[in-house]
Amino acid sequence: MKRSRIWLAGLCLALAGCTHRPPPASPQPLRPTVDRAVLALSAADRTARGNIVIPTDSIVDYAGLPGVFVLDAHGRARFRLIKIGKPHDGTSEILSGLEGNETLVLPPFQGVFDGSPVHVIRTKGSP
Repeated sequence: MKRSRIWLAGLCLALAGCTHRPPPASPQPLRPTVDRAVLALSAADRTARGNIVIPTDSIVDYAGLPGVFVLDAHGRARFRLIKIGKPHDGTSEILSGLEGNETLVLPPFQGVFDGSPVHVIRTKGSP
């Protein structure tokens, strides 16, 4: 009898624990705003074959993948995968991943992560 009461009490405690919900996740810490120059791409930033050309130093290796940081409508740096073509005099041809109307965040990239708020300190023209 005593054993069954202990078993029943344990079962009740286990069931009571199942209905308990974990606390909500804490909000992600805000990333600090970084001051960076940006490059506004335009139709002039294309090769004769129609591929986009960007400065080679604006390409980052992010977790082993080539990409660029594109400024979104909310002023945040967003990592975008790209496929790189031929490099030429400090520029690189981009075969895919960019449309040509984006604004790229320029180096240095210390402190820049996907979702980092960016304060634009100056805008450069074509590469």
